[in-house]
Amino acid sequence: MAQTNITINGIDDSALENNIRLLLAEVEPPVGKINQEKYIQSLTKEAQKAVQGFGYYDANIAISELTFAPNSAQPSGRSPNISYQITFDLGSQAKINRVVLVNDLQQINQQAIPKSIHELIAQVRQLEGQRIDHGRYESLKNRLKTLSLIHGYFDFNFVLHKLIVQPNSKNDLSDATPTSTATVHWIFYLGSRYKFGDLTYLRETRGQEIARNVMPFKKGEYFDQSKVGDFSIDMQATGYFSSAIARANAQEAVNYEVPIEVILDPKPKDTFEYGVGVSTDTGPRFTVDWSRPWVNLDGHSLGARLYLSNPRKSLQLNYRVPKANPLNDFMSYQIGFRQTDENQTVSDTFSLAAQRQWGATDEEDWTRIGFIKYEQESFTQGSAEPETTRLLLPGFTYTRTRKQGDIFVSWGDLQQVTVEGGNRSLMSDIDFFKVTARTKWIRELGKHRFILRADAGAIATNDFSQVPSTQRFFAGGDQSIRGFGLNEISDFETTQVDDEVETELLGGKYLAVASVEYAYPVAEDWRMAAFLDVGNASDKPFENPAFGYGLGVHWLSPIGTVRVYLARGESEQEEKPKYRIHLVIGPGL
Repeated sequence: MAQTNITINGIDDSALENNIRLLLAEVEPPVGKINQEKYIQSLTKEAQKAVQGFGYYDANIAISELTFAPNSAQPSGRSPNISYQITFDLGSQAKINRVVLVNDLQQINQQAIPKSIHELIAQVRQLEGQRIDHGRYESLKNRLKTLSLIHGYFDFNFVLHKLIVQPNSKNDLSDATPTSTATVHWIFYLGSRYKFGDLTYLRETRGQEIARNVMPFKKGEYFDQSKVGDFSIDMQATGYFSSAIARANAQEAVNYEVPIEVILDPKPKDTFEYGVGVSTDTGPRFTVDWSRPWVNLDGHSLGARLYLSNPRKSLQLNYRVPKANPLNDFMSYQIGFRQTDENQTVSDTFSLAAQRQWGATDEEDWTRIGFIKYEQESFTQGSAEPETTRLLLPGFTYTRTRKQGDIFVSWGDLQQVTVEGGNRSLMSDIDFFKVTARTKWIRELGKHRFILRADAGAIATNDFSQVPSTQRFFAGGDQSIRGFGLNEISDFETTQVDDEVETELLGGKYLAVASVEYAYPVAEDWRMAAFLDVGNASDKPFENPAFGYGLGVHWLSPIGTVRVYLARGESEQEEKPKYRIHLVIGPGL
C-alpha cells in the first residue's frame, strides 16, 4: 500500500483543520496508480463533509498530486510515497435564515414547563440569522430530548427535526455572491408533565421511615429526575445504608403519577473505619471509628472515635437520635476524654455534652447547633501550678459552608461563629464567656487563585488563671500562622533560669489572625504560591503581632491537593526568625 502525505492550505481555524484531518484519515490510501482517481474523489467528498460541518457549503476544494515517484531509499518491493496538496477556498459560511417550530407549548400547562426548556427554545429561535454550526445544532436537539425526560415529559414526541440547506441562494439584492442558506424545521410535542407518585419499596426491610424523612420531593409535585438522584445520595449519606437506590418507573405511571422505586440495603450491625495521616502540626496520626447504625428500628445510632497523635489523644462515645431529617437534623449525646501534651500545655479533660443540630436546607442556609456541655479539665500551663477547673457551658454554633468541587475546590467560603459561657452560680468554678469566629474564602479569577482567612476570639472571666488551657487562645501552625509550630504563639512571660532566659507561654484572652495567599499554575497539576500570615493570641487585642511569610507549591494529586510551604516566622517572643516546612493535604476548606 502506498504511503500518503497530505498538505492542507487555506485553513486558519485549528478546530476546522482537525476536523478535516480526522475525516480524511478514514479514507483508505490507493494501492497503486490505478486507484488514485477514486482516492481523490473520496478525499474531496470527505473534505466537503468536514467543512460543511462548520457551515461552509460553498467551498471550492482543489486536490493536486505533488509527487508520485519511488523513493530510492525504500527497500525493494515497498510502495512509493505519494504526496497530495488540498487547497480550500472556503467562501462564506452559510446562514440560518428561518426557524420554524411547531409544538404544543401554548396548549399545555405553562406553569409546569421548567425554565430550562423555555431557555432552550429561545436559543433555538436565536439561531435565525446566525451562521450554521452543526455541533451547536445537534447539541440543542439532543438537549431538548434530554430535558424532556429529566422533567417528566415521558410522552415527548420529536416528530420532525431537520436542518434544510438551500445551496447558492442570494441573501438580499445587495449580495452579489450567492451563498447557501438554511432552515431549521422542528415539530415536537411535550405532552403532559408527569408528577411524583408513591414510594414503592422493592425489598421489605428496616429504614423506610429514614428514607421518607430525607425524600426531597412530595407526592403530587412535578417530576424532576435530579431530585430522584439527590434522593439516592441523601439516603446513602445518612450512614444507615450500605447502598440505597431510588429510581422512577414511568411504565407503571397511573394518572400521570410516576411511582418511585426504592431499594435499601441496611448496613451491618457494626462497622469499623481506620485512618492514617501526617502533618507538620501533629506528626503521624491514627484514627479508628466504630459505629452501630441500628440500635433500634427508629434509627438511633451509637458510635465511638479514637484519635491518636503525639500531641493529642482522645476517645469519644456518641449516641445519636434522628429527628425530622436524619441527614442533618438530630439530637446527640456524647461522653469523652481528651489528653493534650503540646508545647507547654499538659491537660486531661473529661466531658459530657448534649447537642441539638438543625441542618442547613440549602447552600445559603446556616447549620445551627445548640449545646450544653460539662467539662472537668486538669491542666498545667507552663511552669504554673496544676489546676482543675469545672465548667458547665451552654452555647450555640452557627456554620455555613459553600463550595464548588469536593476534591479540588475552585470556589468556596466558610463562616463559623461559636458563643459559650458559664457562671459560678450554675456549677462552674469561674465566670466564663467565650466567643470565636472564623472565615475562609477561596476565589479564582482566571488562572489567579486567592485564599483569604481570618480567625478572631475573646474571653471574659473573673479569673484567667483558672481558665483551662484548652479554652485559652494560641496561634501558630499549618492553619494559623505559618513559620511556627502548632500553638507556639501566645501571650508570654520570660524567666531567668541558670543564666538563660526562658519564654513561658500563658495563652491569650484574645485571638486575631489573618492570612492572604496567592497561587498561579506553572504546569499541569502544579501551582506556585506565596503567602503572608499575621496575628497573635494575646492579653490585649492586636498586641505584638507575629508574622509568617514564604513560598509554597500545590500539587493536584489523585488523592487531593497536596500543599508544601517554606515559611519564615518572626515574632517578639523569638529573638531570631524561625524557618519551618509545612505540609497540608486536603481540599483546603
